[in-house]
Amino acid sequence: MASERRMTATDRRRLIARAAGELFVVHGYSGVSMDDVLAVVGGSKGTIYRHFSDKSALFRAAVESLCDEWSGPLHAFSPSGRSLPDTLVALGEHFASIVLTPEAIALHRLVTAEAGRIPGIGDVFFEHGPAAGYAVLGRGLRQACKDGLIEVEDPVRAGAQLYQAMLGDAQMRLLTDAPHKLTEAEVHASIVEAVRVFLRGVSGPRADDRG
Repeated sequence: MASERRMTATDRRRLIARAAGELFVVHGYSGVSMDDVLAVVGGSKGTIYRHFSDKSALFRAAVESLCDEWSGPLHAFSPSGRSLPDTLVALGEHFASIVLTPEAIALHRLVTAEAGRIPGIGDVFFEHGPAAGYAVLGRGLRQACKDGLIEVEDPVRAGAQLYQAMLGDAQMRLLTDAPHKLTEAEVHASIVEAVRVFLRGVSGPRADDRG
């Protein structure tokens, strides 16, 4: 029987960050200690401190790990055979399935609460969360520009604006625990309407080919 593959330092670091992320989302930053993380992953305190100098460093790595994991399906998204409106709506649905989950909302709230106390955590969250999503939308819009379907000066900026139009309302209601949360049908309608209005505003010379 082949021996089990030895865990590398990179594997171990990833395991610790992922486990810590799950704990932070449930218990908050102040509610999790290094000992709590150690109880989940095993090993010694020395192992954790070899990878992370303190809890704030671990928190930054945990946020990065969770954001990268959740955004993975977006980077693999393929719009093959879809019209531009359908592609953008499908991307909006992908975003909704990530950012509107209870876990994502909890992480967003947690980062917002700790941003003033933990240097760099806001940058980590933005670069591995929203910015990654804007880049995915930007790539799609850049290709649509090349195809003559739309005209935008900055596809990534336009992607950020489209994202906010699609999901900003639904996300804000959840983040603030507003009395009325949008239903799945209302979220879908918001995405469709945002795409319709967006495409009307950026129509290129081949707008009639959008499908």
